[in-house]
Amino acid sequence: MKLPEAANYSWQTTIVDDARTYDVTGQTERATDYSLVTMPMVNTVRRSTGRGGGASDNITTTVFKGAEKFVVQTDDGWRSPSELPSADGTGRGRGPGGYGGPGGYGGPGGYGGPGGPGGRRRSRTSGRDDDPANRPAYSNLQKTLSRPHEEIGIIIAGYTEMKVEGEVVSGPLTETAAMLLLVHAGQNEINPLSASGSFRFWVRGGVLVKYETKLEGKLSIETSSGQREVIVHQTATTTVTNLGTTKFDVPEDAKKRLSP
Repeated sequence: MKLPEAANYSWQTTIVDDARTYDVTGQTERATDYSLVTMPMVNTVRRSTGRGGGASDNITTTVFKGAEKFVVQTDDGWRSPSELPSADGTGRGRGPGGYGGPGGYGGPGGYGGPGGPGGRRRSRTSGRDDDPANRPAYSNLQKTLSRPHEEIGIIIAGYTEMKVEGEVVSGPLTETAAMLLLVHAGQNEINPLSASGSFRFWVRGGVLVKYETKLEGKLSIETSSGQREVIVHQTATTTVTNLGTTKFDVPEDAKKRLSP
């Protein structure tokens, strides 16, 4: 529990889902509730920053106030989602994969494209896009933030048993805990229908240095054509560093736009 109690810390999370692998790197200050984060963004936000549309341009610098409210660095300075052209601030619309939903299908390469590592191409036999077997894999990328101290709190409150082997602590999670880890707070267009998962902690000298969650579940996602159910599998590995010694500056323009 030294991580949830830390005044500040840095982290890097590598997430592998059915469609892609991506990193989220951040620094968090607990007293101010600010986090400086670099992460991929859903297309509804990324395309509005003026920073291109290719997969190599997909990483965005953001400042979060809490886990849901954020501003994005653009060519015109820091902007909230509602201030971006063609962005409604809700996260609705097309995800990086082209089909509706915040994460979308197939990753940044789109439908069956090279950017979707887990994507499946259209069947040569049926050729129907409405056939679930023909849809590229779904990426669970979301536009809100899941911070390590919050995730640790969910895991500690939601494990069913704990096994200790040297520096590694592991165990299964309750369905509620798995749902909370799979869908971030404020992501109202994604509804978890069922979920399961497990966790592993790496503890050295009484301090958590790395943790992993393996999750799977069924989600109902809001798309431009209505609700769609998808099955997701996600492994997230987070390394935590600089507990209590992390320092970063939040630009004044970003603070101003995040003010009440």
